[in-house]
Amino acid sequence: MKREKQEGSAASRVAMFFKRNIYFVLMIVCVLAIGAIITVAAVMNSQDDQTIDPPTAVTPDDDDDDDADVTPDDGDDADDGDADDGDDEQPQKTFTLDGVLDEYVIDIGFANTELVFNPTQNHWATHEGIDLIAEAGDQVKCSYDGTVKSVTSDSFDGTTVVIEHDGGYETTYKLLADVTLKAGDAIAEGDVIGTVSDSALSEIAQGAHLHLELSKDGAKVDPAAYITEIADK
Repeated sequence: MKREKQEGSAASRVAMFFKRNIYFVLMIVCVLAIGAIITVAAVMNSQDDQTIDPPTAVTPDDDDDDDADVTPDDGDDADDGDADDGDDEQPQKTFTLDGVLDEYVIDIGFANTELVFNPTQNHWATHEGIDLIAEAGDQVKCSYDGTVKSVTSDSFDGTTVVIEHDGGYETTYKLLADVTLKAGDAIAEGDVIGTVSDSALSEIAQGAHLHLELSKDGAKVDPAAYITEIADK
């Protein structure tokens, strides 16, 4: 009986303690709960950090092999191309006045630094071209590709045709007839420019002939120096 009283008394003291200190007890419980939650979270984070990713398959780097398979460019292709181009290129034609007339004889030659006698005008003067004696009506042909610069006509010089050529050359044909060309026309080697006339007054005393002049880079030069046919006449 005495023992039961003692146990009841102890229980009452414990209950009284918790009743008086309920706030502190609850605070301690909360602190412990929060500490437990933090501890659990830390452990879980630690486990996540220690998770090992599965191994990734490594693809061999083929760059070295590809580099090894590439044939170095030693420039031979460029050289070969240049060589082929050179073989295909045609040599540039030399400017000549061959073939202007099929048949002719040179009468008065080129004289731009001395005086020669003009039988028609009966005086001495320079002569900036050459006179090619031929038959009236003979065809005058272009000896080198070019472009017609001008076509003029008068009773003194007949019809005059000026043709520009590559390389700075310019040819002038005077005492012509039957000309159908006009400025700007393209003309090729062998094309007919006109015909020889015997009616132009400037050199009519010499009979039918072609007066031919040649300029190189704007300066008058001797046309005979560009006629290789002269050696055969």
